[in-house]
Amino acid sequence: MVLAPAAAQRSHVDRQPADPQYWYWLGREQLNQRKFEVARQFAQLAIELDHNYAAAYRLLGEADRELNDYEGAYRAWLGANKLDPLDAQVPYYLGRLFYEADQFSPAAAWFREALRLAPGHFAAMTYLGLSAEGLNINDTAGKLYQAAIEASKSQKKPFSLAFLSLAKLLRQGGDESGALALLEEGERLCPEPQLLAALGGMLASSQQTNRAEAVLRRAIDMDPAMPTSHYRLSLLLRAAGNQEEAKAEMELFHKTKEAEPTNQVLAIQK
Repeated sequence: MVLAPAAAQRSHVDRQPADPQYWYWLGREQLNQRKFEVARQFAQLAIELDHNYAAAYRLLGEADRELNDYEGAYRAWLGANKLDPLDAQVPYYLGRLFYEADQFSPAAAWFREALRLAPGHFAAMTYLGLSAEGLNINDTAGKLYQAAIEASKSQKKPFSLAFLSLAKLLRQGGDESGALALLEEGERLCPEPQLLAALGGMLASSQQTNRAEAVLRRAIDMDPAMPTSHYRLSLLLRAAGNQEEAKAEMELFHKTKEAEPTNQVLAIQK
């Protein structure tokens, strides 16, 4: 039996425990605190009280996904989609699940459904582009990344992954200057560790070593557990003759690489 914390300690919740929304909001709070098992239990309690509570199924799927229960997440999100077919976030989540399993065609179908419901969903645009890349439809992928960048900027929520994905595609096509300009724009608008690591690598390749070092150190400050930044900084320091720190960064690369979670979905039973 899961006991709820005292309602007095939850200023945003004034409902009784028999109300499914009481458990839903407690579960949402636990998810935000990364207490995924407790979030799952609270979502299940909400569903027991109301079998037609779509938001609780969505929350259950989110908790299951964080707990690497991919089949559970899939079933929960299908339930949420059936109960509330107008919630664009649910097909987006389902698309992500298929994308992470390298099942790009069903992933794309779910992302298109999310965009049908919410045409400005820039994360769905980006992942639809990534799915198109997975299907070797790079021209379409590039257009989707560009659309996602524009949509996210217009909503004042610039989306780092869209900048990073389009820059990668431009580099593959030989447009180094375009890729660098895009990553620099991303650095200004949405500096996240993966984008900064990519920018640092490009700056190092173009012999802008001082700036590359600063960008890579910034990426490490933001996410010390990301291996790529340590690796690229190690190479940069070694080339500059700083062997001791280069060795330390390479050791951190191996340490973080070993600890890196492997959360790829292996299969989804449709």
